[in-house]
This record gives sequence, structure tokens and C-alpha cells, in this order.
Amino acid sequence: MDEMTVREMKGGVLISLPEKPWYQQRDLLISRIQTQERFFKGERFALDVGGAEWSQDQLFKLLGDLSNEGVCLWAVLTTSGVTQASAQNFELQTSISAENAAEKSENLQLPKDGHIVELRTKPLKKSGKVAFKANGVMIGDVPEEAEVVAAGSLVIWGTVRGCIKVGCGRDFSSRLCVLRYSDPGLSLCGQLVEEPKRMFNTAPLEIRYDDGNVHLQAAVARKFKLL
Repeated sequence: MDEMTVREMKGGVLISLPEKPWYQQRDLLISRIQTQERFFKGERFALDVGGAEWSQDQLFKLLGDLSNEGVCLWAVLTTSGVTQASAQNFELQTSISAENAAEKSENLQLPKDGHIVELRTKPLKKSGKVAFKANGVMIGDVPEEAEVVAAGSLVIWGTVRGCIKVGCGRDFSSRLCVLRYSDPGLSLCGQLVEEPKRMFNTAPLEIRYDDGNVHLQAAVARKFKLL
């Protein structure tokens, strides 16, 4: 296989990449999405990378890039043990059924994933990385040098000292709620959030995007909701 192929399947599309190094596959995929933005925007897809080796950091960066383009990656097909382990670390599927792959386009019914919420309770280590494909709830702290990205809204029941990027799927109704926050590094829908130092480590915060601007306010527990 020398060229990238795109095939419709149940629940989205299957993109098969040529047998090339991971960085060439990445560049080819992002370039194709950007040149056919109207087709891919809001799409869910499975990615077949063949035997290319993708580390956790490389795959994490790709998830962020794809979220910025408004697409959702839900499965990675591979013959590489390294790539399979990386995909499983981010809870991406590593196989799809033959029925899904053979589904005809006229029978496709894309699921409405706007209300999907992913829960994470596993502690995040320093320099750790987490990617939520939709909305997310994270119980625990985000330590220094750690990074968390979410395509939709995000609630963090803990102290944030690392980098947070929310609304990467360009859903401008996305919101970010954090229990405590002690260091700059929050981004909502591509805009950096400027938080007054007086609000550091004070009260729970709710950050939302409205009328082209980012709004930040103190919140109470009862207001912590995604939908």
C-alpha cells in the first residue's frame, strides 16, 4: 500500500496509511484532513497504521492534533506491539469487526457522541499524559509537567498544576471545571485562559466559552456538570 485510503464503515470511516515511519504517516494524515476539512470535520475514524511504531508520546500528540482539526480517533489498527500498547494506554480500540468495515455508506448512522463522558480515577504521574476523546471526568490531581486534553468538556476533581486543553474538538459549548488551580496553563477552545493570581488555590472554578470570549468564575460543587 503506497497511498492513504479512506473507506466508510459503520460509525465513521476507516483510514489506512501506507507503510511508512510514524512521522510520515502523521504528516500525510494531517495534510489530507486539512485539505478535505469539510469531509472530515466532526468525523469519527479508525486508523490503520500497519507496522509503524507509535510511542505513547507520539500518539498523544496526534490525538491533540486531530482534536484541533475537529475529528475523533476511536481505534488504531496495527501489527506493531509498541503501537498497540500505546493505543491501549489511551483506551483506543485496537480491532474492529468485519461487519463494521464492510458497512455500506447508505446505511451509515453516525452516533451522536456529544454526551459521552469518560471517567478516569487512576492517579496521573508527573509528566503523564491523558487524552479524552469526548467529555471527561478526572478524579485526582494533575501534577507538574503533566498534560490533559479533552475534545469536549472536562471536570477535574483535584488540584491542577500541569497543562490542560479543553474543547479541542471545537465544540464552543465545552466547559472546564477544576477543584483547585495553582499554575497558568489552561486552554479552552484554543484560547489561553488568563486566571487572576488571587483565584489560585481558592475555590472551584468554572471556565466557559461564550460570544467569542473565555469567561472564568468561581463555582460551587452543585454547578459541576458537563451536560
